[in-house]
Order: sequence, then C-alpha cells, then structure tokens
Amino acid sequence: MLQRRRHGRRCHKLAKACAQPVLSNYLDACASLDIGNMENTPLISVDLELTGMDKGHNEIISMGWTLIDRGRIQLGSNRYMLINAERSVGSSAVIHELLDSEVAQGRSLETGLEELFDAARGRVWVFHHAGLDISFLRKACESWAGLIPGFIVLDTMRIEYRMRRRREMPIRQGDLQLGQIRNSYGLPRYTAHNALIDALATAELMLAIASRLEPDGILELNSHLKFF
Repeated sequence: MLQRRRHGRRCHKLAKACAQPVLSNYLDACASLDIGNMENTPLISVDLELTGMDKGHNEIISMGWTLIDRGRIQLGSNRYMLINAERSVGSSAVIHELLDSEVAQGRSLETGLEELFDAARGRVWVFHHAGLDISFLRKACESWAGLIPGFIVLDTMRIEYRMRRRREMPIRQGDLQLGQIRNSYGLPRYTAHNALIDALATAELMLAIASRLEPDGILELNSHLKFF
C-alpha cells in the first residue's frame, strides 16, 4: 500500500510537469487509479516488437494492444500499429516477418505513443516480461515528453515464476516463454507472430492465471502488481 501511495504521488507530480496532454492525462489517471480485482479493474494488454533487446541501440517497430474489461477481452479494442524505425530491422525480420520497406510506411513513434497512452489511461498494464517493453517505453517517453512516466503492471511471466517457486516446481531455460506457459494452461498455439497477436496471447494467459489462482472466486490484483 505504501508503494502504491508513493507511486501515485510521483505520477501526480509528473502530470503537473508534463507538456504532452495525452501523457499528462494518463499520469493523472494513474495517480488516482482504484485497483481491485480482475472484474472491476480495467486492464490493457500490450506487446512491442523491437529491432533488438538493447534499448540503447534498438528501436520499437510495432505496437499491439487489447483492452480487458470486467474480466473479458474486448476484441473490438484491438489495435496494431507499425512504427517507422530510423534503422534497418536487421535480423529481427526473421522473427517478426517485417521488412524495412513495410516499417518505412509506419506511423511516427510519437503518434504511436499518443495512441497507446490514450488507450492506457485509467488502466493497469499487462505484459509478458514487462521489464523489456517498459525499458523501451521509458526511453521513448523521455525523448518524446522529457520525462519517464510511471507504470502499474501485471507481468504474466513474473506471476507465473512466483507461483512455480511457491510450489517448488523446477524452472528450466525456456519454461517461462509466453508460448510455453500458454501450453501448460492448455491455451492454443498461435503460429503467426506480431505485436497484436502476442498482446492477445498475453491477455488470454492473464485470465487463465487468474482462474488458476482463484478457481472459486475473483482474483484480487494488488499483491500481483509491480510498479515502475
């Protein structure tokens, strides 16, 4: 609870200093966000495609997100956006099946951030391996708005890791990949790979994890949150 209050004060202070209206509104909402359980807390599941893992040298080349309201994925909210990268996508084209010519037709990173943070206003973020995507978003926001916003996050990889540790289950290399965890829950395998599909896959996994943690009830979220 103390961490939540500190995070709220930080977001409120940043909102006052922020010159970007969309990000300022997001920060104001983040400061006063009322977080309860899976059914009464709005969520946004997000995935980014990157040219590599190093935020100092690599870039965001696409974004995908979907909203979760009342414990249900809102498919009509699905959004996928290509981002115009300054550098070649390089070897990441093998993974993401994106070509330089396609990325060149994408939207600006600033436009992508505006749409993403507008959608995220008043919501808890859901990521798989949150630290990676948030590191890129923090860097992008620092360039765009001159500040690093706060994030309240449910990280499906972190939650699953903690659950397996509590049960003293062995964790081998690769066990915590999105597809591997989904398989352990009996969720279908998606052969295509892009940011929106991974955002949907993460949303489905979050709902499956919630059902496993509280099979006879509704999952309370506060003990599973991470603050950035």
